[in-house]
Amino acid sequence: MANNNKVLLVKPRFRQSHYDAIGGPQQGLGYISEALSTSGIENRVLDMDLDYDHNRLVREIEEYGCRWIGLSLWTYRYRDVYALISDLKHQFPEKKIVVGGPHVSTFCEKVLEDCPDIDFGVVCEGEQTIVELCKGSYPFPEIKGLLFRDGQGGVHFSGHRPFNQDIDHIAFPRYQKFELDKYGKIISIVTSRGCPYKCIFCPISNTIGRPYRYRNAQSVGDEFEYWYKRGYRDFTISDDNFTLIKDRVYTICDELDKRQLRGINISLRNGIRADRVDRVLLKRMKEVGFAYIAFGVEGGNDRILKNLRKGETLADMERAIKDACELGFMVALFFLLGSPGETEQDVQDSLKLALKYPVYDVRFYNLIPFPGTELFDWVKKNNYFLMDPEKYVNDLLSDVSHWENEPIFETPEMSREKRKELFLKANQIAKWHTLPIKRKFHRVTVAKKFERFGLSGKPALLLADMYFSKSFQKGKHALSCIKDMMG
Repeated sequence: MANNNKVLLVKPRFRQSHYDAIGGPQQGLGYISEALSTSGIENRVLDMDLDYDHNRLVREIEEYGCRWIGLSLWTYRYRDVYALISDLKHQFPEKKIVVGGPHVSTFCEKVLEDCPDIDFGVVCEGEQTIVELCKGSYPFPEIKGLLFRDGQGGVHFSGHRPFNQDIDHIAFPRYQKFELDKYGKIISIVTSRGCPYKCIFCPISNTIGRPYRYRNAQSVGDEFEYWYKRGYRDFTISDDNFTLIKDRVYTICDELDKRQLRGINISLRNGIRADRVDRVLLKRMKEVGFAYIAFGVEGGNDRILKNLRKGETLADMERAIKDACELGFMVALFFLLGSPGETEQDVQDSLKLALKYPVYDVRFYNLIPFPGTELFDWVKKNNYFLMDPEKYVNDLLSDVSHWENEPIFETPEMSREKRKELFLKANQIAKWHTLPIKRKFHRVTVAKKFERFGLSGKPALLLADMYFSKSFQKGKHALSCIKDMMG
């Protein structure tokens, strides 16, 4: 019934974009759903990236009979979500529509001003705000972190809610309202929030804040063990700065070791800082299941690192990369292309660093200025944009992204044409450099999977070699059978 307090949480679909790839359930909605459930508020989740269209969403609203509709909102293609919201408001005028996410945290009142069909907005950490709103615990002006309307066309913001310093007491997402069987068999875990550094391209200060808040080792261990008991072995830690406090990482490693979570595989795909790890710490991490580490290198010399305000040196980068490779990690390096002041020679320095070590993966990313960052303001002030920012965050026909070779700004040091040329060249060279290393790692990984059938050592490696041979890969039936066998 429309007069209940049910909440339908919706992840909108991002058509024709890299957001289509499903790696796992969205953590933000997972935390919101868990907070609602813990507070006794009934909720359901619809992830439209699971190939659900507008008609399915409408049916879900009609059948569920919710009072509230909550949607995630990113700056990327936000006008698509505005259009979706307007359609929903037209069809269900009695429903209350709430939005949260990075776009809301960045632009606050402007979001409700631009889209009059949004009833409420939740800024930054939303667990407590959404619960207080749905319960009607306080008048709107007293619910911190809330954007609301006054009924006369005015939009108001109640003020920022202080960042939750004790995030141990925030229930981790168990995704009970998600269709978990439709995602990959990997779970992403957040052990901390915030990052105190001031890289000019990073929007984190506007979305989750610079103050560093972290969970204790027991809390992190509880979440790992929960999913371990449910059959999960592959994990990714998606913190913005997991290794900021080294002693904390040691205690987490000890906790995982104590719980005997054998056979787990942990990735740090968001990237960690090279200056916040050392060989001893990396060795301990490897012992308890950390296997994949990405370093956000960004630039190949100290001048570019300084321009980006990374707060790291090339010596930091080289030391950490060398140690991680020697310890047997799958190491990924992320570089930016198009940084302020960057020349072709600077890109050559980045490529030289990328090719120096036996790393698993190298990515050169098209640098995108996010609204609200120092980089965005710098590009705008100097009139370096090649297209209207509205276009690159909204145009359905645009291929603009970190992954595409389409610069959206140029600098005196590097033209659009030169950036496109270097992007293509750098990524192709990096691909051929890492290909044999990837094969080596995957050969060992596949060989280990045969251990469950009593095969190890040379016999398992021989089978792994057969698996990667061209003739075997062409045998679709055999390939399907062995994939099923290996799980």
